[in-house]
Amino acid sequence: MWSVNYRKILNFISILWLGFTLFACSLSTVGNVDGTTSPHFQKIALPEVTSRARQFMNRSLTDYVGYFDSDPHYALSYELSSASRSVLSSAGVSSSLDTTKLSVSYSLQDIRTGEVLTDGSIEAFATSGTISSFHGQDISAEFAAERLVKLLAERLYQKLQLYFLSLEG
Repeated sequence: MWSVNYRKILNFISILWLGFTLFACSLSTVGNVDGTTSPHFQKIALPEVTSRARQFMNRSLTDYVGYFDSDPHYALSYELSSASRSVLSSAGVSSSLDTTKLSVSYSLQDIRTGEVLTDGSIEAFATSGTISSFHGQDISAEFAAERLVKLLAERLYQKLQLYFLSLEG
């Protein structure tokens, strides 16, 4: 009886070990993902900087990519929506917390063919405020918008990374 339970446990552990081994083989490390997608990212041409928000977006994307080739194959275009502010209220009582919403609509296009390869929209929210002065509230909302642009750049990078990984698979 003990040998039957021992055998079942041993079989269970063997199957579990095999499952974990196969699962671990299918995982890609961040370094592998970056190594796979980096050549694609370096072939992207970023849009011109026309505002402070675009400057933050382009700078954040450049921080992720590293550098861009002088002979791009892809053109990235995006539009940032204007940040909207609304006063947060709870149980009918308003507070000095403002919710800032920012979204980016993006499109990646093949320069040679003009074909749109991927596009989409990403949104992000931030809360700021609790400062009594109006100037302080404006500065807080400005910093919230800048943080949101950086967050949207990170999410855009991740979306494009998923697209480039799908090309490799």
